[in-house]
Amino acid sequence: MPNFEEVAQQVRMDRMPTWKNAKHGQQLINTLRDYAFLKIGRMPIKNIDQPEVMMCLAPIWTEKYETATRLAQRIKTVSDVAGSKRVRSGENPLTAIQDTQLLPKVKAKTKQHIILHWPDASTFCRFQNALQWRQKR
Repeated sequence: MPNFEEVAQQVRMDRMPTWKNAKHGQQLINTLRDYAFLKIGRMPIKNIDQPEVMMCLAPIWTEKYETATRLAQRIKTVSDVAGSKRVRSGENPLTAIQDTQLLPKVKAKTKQHIILHWPDASTFCRFQNALQWRQKR
């Protein structure tokens, strides 16, 4: 019976031809390596359920929300593929977590941008260019 990491590596290999570059496959594995493999990587894929997935997501859900949502998406993909290959049965644990809203809602952090009036644009550009020139020296 394959473990989670083995199925994830197979997903990466199977989907490699569909990506624009190898970087996408590496991002998939890097996220899983950093946040999932240490906790559930060696577990048989058929034994991974909501508590195991929550063990991966909960620690980073509010602090690294964007990373956590990508991790959730990637765990879901691996679980879906395992289900389609009949090495896992039942509902995808991510579907259940999302349906029951086990993880708290997180407000997206807004980025503050300066307001630049049109007449000041050329002055700002000259200032930026001067700063970059000084940094290169």
